Amino acid sequence: MEHTSHLIMGLLTGFLFGIVLHKVGAIRYSRVEGMLLLRDLKIMKFAFMGIATASIIYGLVDIFGLAEQTNIIPRIMPYMGIAHLVGGFLFGIAMASAGFCPGTCVARVGAGKFISAAGVIGLILGIIIYDAIKPALVEAGILGMKEKLTLYGVLGLPYGVLAVVWGVLFIIFALIADWLDPAKKIGYDSENQGWLRGEWHWAISGILAGLIITWATAQGEYLGFSGGALAFVGWVGHLIGHPLDSVPKITEGILWHAGLIIGVLPGAFLSAIISGTFKFDAVPPAFAKGVAPFPWVRLVLVFFAGIFLALGAMIGGGCTTGAFLSAYPTLSIGSMAMSATYFAVGVLTANLIYFGRWSKFIQAKKESDEVYD
Repeated sequence: MEHTSHLIMGLLTGFLFGIVLHKVGAIRYSRVEGMLLLRDLKIMKFAFMGIATASIIYGLVDIFGLAEQTNIIPRIMPYMGIAHLVGGFLFGIAMASAGFCPGTCVARVGAGKFISAAGVIGLILGIIIYDAIKPALVEAGILGMKEKLTLYGVLGLPYGVLAVVWGVLFIIFALIADWLDPAKKIGYDSENQGWLRGEWHWAISGILAGLIITWATAQGEYLGFSGGALAFVGWVGHLIGHPLDSVPKITEGILWHAGLIIGVLPGAFLSAIISGTFKFDAVPPAFAKGVAPFPWVRLVLVFFAGIFLALGAMIGGGCTTGAFLSAYPTLSIGSMAMSATYFAVGVLTANLIYFGRWSKFIQAKKESDEVYD
């Protein structure tokens, strides 16, 4: 019964986060790709505000000595050396090629973009491949190093104070990004159509994301969708009698994380239905032609992107949520190395894909709003 309660709490947490991902527009190809092209910074501003919210809460809880009472004890993702570079490289290329990450890929399926199911299958296969090659990666020296390096540890400062300062800095970063956002200057960002039907403001969405991340921490868990995908595949492996070496046994945490990734589906689905954006369309043709003109090519691209996203996240130690949104409030240096790598590689890849064709991206905006890409 206790195991079941952990599964249910994971489902509920994923459900709520799935709603936020959909309502802020994080599942959209144009938003993700626009961020990597540095032309539409809404998702970046959302992430900054989420980090700021969780950081300030974590810091205040630590300063006032309430960590034990509230169970808000940040989990530090380890520093893994070269694994962050290898994993970040794979993850960045895959994210820029398909315009999604593990959590948003699953959420896209929930919102009716069923070509993304190929990405989910790719994620599952990527995890199975990772499990098979993990011993070789350890032998090659890519995996194996794990050290809990933190910014406050390196600087010799108290965590609580630095976390609050860190949170304030990210609020400032979000405001600067909003001031500089090219999407505002060129009219790329559409008008909001109300609380139910339109996209939510990046600040409101970011605060909600930070609160959900903090709530996950209070449950004794860590909100990361690549970890959720691993937990789900591992759980299913045990159920069918073929367990993964990476998931030797099913614990309460494994069930919580499996529930987390599953819960994103109904969360995004409900949000898309209420918003009126649930449509059977994967990527607007104008965007699709910019990457791959034929449907079967797009399907293959999404499938392989899923594989490399999983491999990158497993090797590098996290995804956009696990190694950025949830990790930065903990001041984990390993997660900073991972996210910095995949973001830099993602920006370079996206700009290579759309080199000389940015005008086509702008022209596709109206169509992307119609189908909520």
